[in-house]
Amino acid sequence: MSSSNQSKYPENNPFLLKQNNTNYTYTIIKEGFYPSKNIICYTSARSRNGTQFKIPNKYLVQTSWGRGNLRHTIKCEIEYELDGQPVFRIWFEKNFQQYVVESKESPTKAANEYLRSKNPNTHANLSGIHVFGLNATDVEKEREKKNHSHSFKPFNMLSESMKTKRSRSFSIHMDTIFQNETLNFYNSSDQPVLQEIRFNVQNKNYLANYCDKNEKKENQRIDAFTKIIDQGPISRDAYRNLAALQPELPRDRVILNARKRINEEMSQKIPISILNIKHTPLASTISEAPDIEDQEIVEEVLQYIGKAGYRHISDILLFVIPDLVNRNILNPNDPIIHVRISGDGRNVGRKVKHVMVTCTILDDILNIHKADFHYTTILYPGVENYETLQNVMEPMISELHNLVINGLIDPNKTKWKIEPYFSSDWKFMAIILGFNAANANYFCPCCMCTKKDIGNRDKIHKIEKNMNQIQSSKPPPGHLKAPLLPMIPLDHYVPDELHVMLRIWDRMWALVIQELKSENRFDDNIRRIISVEMQRISVRFHFWQDHDTQSRSYTSLMGGDKEIVLQNFNFEVLFNIERANLIKWRDFYVLYKSMKEPETDSALFAIQAKKWLDLFLTPYQGEPNTISFKKGLYRPKDITPYMHVLINHIPEFIKLHGHFGLAAFSCAGVEKKNHDQVSAFFRKTMKDGGKGIERKSAIFEILYYENRFMYFTQQSTFDSVLKPQYFQI
Repeated sequence: MSSSNQSKYPENNPFLLKQNNTNYTYTIIKEGFYPSKNIICYTSARSRNGTQFKIPNKYLVQTSWGRGNLRHTIKCEIEYELDGQPVFRIWFEKNFQQYVVESKESPTKAANEYLRSKNPNTHANLSGIHVFGLNATDVEKEREKKNHSHSFKPFNMLSESMKTKRSRSFSIHMDTIFQNETLNFYNSSDQPVLQEIRFNVQNKNYLANYCDKNEKKENQRIDAFTKIIDQGPISRDAYRNLAALQPELPRDRVILNARKRINEEMSQKIPISILNIKHTPLASTISEAPDIEDQEIVEEVLQYIGKAGYRHISDILLFVIPDLVNRNILNPNDPIIHVRISGDGRNVGRKVKHVMVTCTILDDILNIHKADFHYTTILYPGVENYETLQNVMEPMISELHNLVINGLIDPNKTKWKIEPYFSSDWKFMAIILGFNAANANYFCPCCMCTKKDIGNRDKIHKIEKNMNQIQSSKPPPGHLKAPLLPMIPLDHYVPDELHVMLRIWDRMWALVIQELKSENRFDDNIRRIISVEMQRISVRFHFWQDHDTQSRSYTSLMGGDKEIVLQNFNFEVLFNIERANLIKWRDFYVLYKSMKEPETDSALFAIQAKKWLDLFLTPYQGEPNTISFKKGLYRPKDITPYMHVLINHIPEFIKLHGHFGLAAFSCAGVEKKNHDQVSAFFRKTMKDGGKGIERKSAIFEILYYENRFMYFTQQSTFDSVLKPQYFQI
C-alpha cells in the first residue's frame, strides 16, 4: 500500500491523497494530539514493511472517495477513553448525524463496519488507515510541531500574557473550523459569519470577537448606550452595577468618556455659560403647594442659589436648522422661523423655585409637545420675580432683540427672519410683561377690563393694547414695569391653553364643593360618593383632614385626570338631574377640545364660549322659598381672569394663530421638562464625578444633558439591535 501527496496540508485544507489508486479527499476538522508515551497507541504492523502509525486523540476528519453513486463522504473520529484505549467512530448520512459505527479494535474494523452497513452483501474491504488518513504525513508533522496538550502547562500556572496568547490561538483555530464546516450546513450564498464565541477556562471567561473592528460602528454603539442611559436617566452607580452583571455592556468608563466627548463637541456648537445672579435673596415661604418635596433635592437646589446657566438662542437655532430643512419643516426659499419663548418655575420645597426659560420651534408641530424639543436657554434656582428675571435674562434679551431686528444668517448664507412668540402660565407672563397680579383691579394684560366688568356679558373685550403703549412713559393701567421682552408683539403673548383648562377646572370644582358645604352636605358620606365616582372613571382621588387647619383637603389632580373628570364625572351622584344638567361640565370640555384644534373657526368658537358663559351665569328664577323658585348657577363675581381670557381673547388668538393650533402654545412640555430635570439631576446619585463646578453644578449637568439630546437627534444612533435566536446545547 503506497501513498503520494497530491496537495500539502495545512496550506490546503481540504487536501488530496492517492492511496492504492484511490483518491481520498481529507478535510481536517480537529488535528488532535498524540497522548503521552505511556498512553499512546499505534496501528497494527503492516504486513509488508511492519509500518505502524501513531493514533492521535481528539481527532476529527471528513473523508471522501469514489465517484457518482459510489461516492462516500463520512466523518471519522478518534477519541481515547478513560482506560487509555482509542475508540474509532464513523458518522454518516444527514449531516453526519443519522448513523454512527464504532470499534475499539482498529480503524479498519470501523471502516468495514461502515461499508457493511451501506451494503451488507459486499465482499470489499477498506483500509482504516486510509479512511482515517492516519498515514497523512503532513498532518502528522503538524501535530509533532505544535505543543501537544500532554506537554501544556496547566492553565493556572501560566502568566496572564500566556493565558491570553493560548486562548487567542484557540479562538483563531475555532474560526478555521467554522469556515471549514459551514458548507456542510449552509448554502454558499448564505454567507454565514462567525461573530463571537464565549468559553471558560478554570473560571476565567473569554469572549472572542471575529468582526472587523469598525470605529464608526463602535462609536455608534457607545452613543446608543449613552443615549439610553441619559433618557432613563440611569445613575452612574446603577449602570456600573448593571455592567458588572452583563460583561458585554460597555464599561462605565467608556460611557463616561463618550459623554465627555459629546459634551466637548457640543460645547463648540452650543456653548454653556454660567451667570452670576446679583442680589438673589431667598424667597419668603411659597404660598403654593410644593411641586417637589424630596429633602435631598431641596438641599441640592439650595446649594446653587445665585448661579444661572445660559445657552444662546442663535446657537440652538443654527444647530437645529439643517435638520428642520431636511424634514421640510423650514423652507430656505421662505426663510422664516417662528420661535416660541416660554418660562416655568417649579416649587422645590417651600423656599425656592427652579426656574427655566426655553425656546422651541412652532413650525415643528410634530415635536412641539415633546419636552426635549423645548430647548433651555436660561436655568436657575432662586426666586421667580421681575428683578431676578430682569437680571438673569439680560444677555438673552439683548440677543433676542438682535435676532428680531437683524435676523439669523446660517452657514449657507441664508438669512432667516425670526418671528417671536411667548407662552406661559399667567404668573410668569405677567412678570415678563411687568404687569399686575391676576387679583388686581386691572388684571388682564390684553385689554382694559377691570374686576367690576369681568362678569359683564354685554361687553366684549378685545386686545386693545400694544407693545408701544406698554413701553411708553405713560403705559396703560396695570403695567407697573417695563416689559422684559418688548421685541415680542403683545398679540404674540398667547395664553397657555393647558393652564386655561386647569385653572377654570379648579374654579368650577371649588364651586361644586362650596355648594355642597352651603347645603351642609359636605360630610363623610358625600366625600365617599365623590371618591367612588372618581374611582369609577379611573381617577385616583381622596380626601384627608389637614392636621393644622382641621379642614378637609383633597388630591390635586394633574391635567390628564382633570380632563377625564371634565368628560366623564356624573354630577347626578351629587345633585338632582335638573341641577346636574345645569352644571354641565361636558360643555366646557367640548370648548376646551375645540380651542386646541387648528381647524377651529374663531367666530364659531366665540359664539360657543359666550353660550357657555351664559350657562355659567344662569340666574335665579322666581322668589326664594317659593314653589316657582329655580336656583341659578353662579354669579359674575365667580368669573376668574382665565375665564375672561377664554371668553374674550381666545377667539382672537385662534384667528391670529389658529394655523398652529393653540395646542402648539401648551406649556405642558416645558413643565414636564422642569419637573423631570429637577427630580433627576439634583439627586446626589446622578452626579457624574469630575472636578470643581462641573462636578457640583447640576445646572451644568442639565444643560450638558440637553446638548447631548440635541446631538443624538442629529446622529444615526440606533435604539435596538436584532435579537438573536438562542439555542441550549
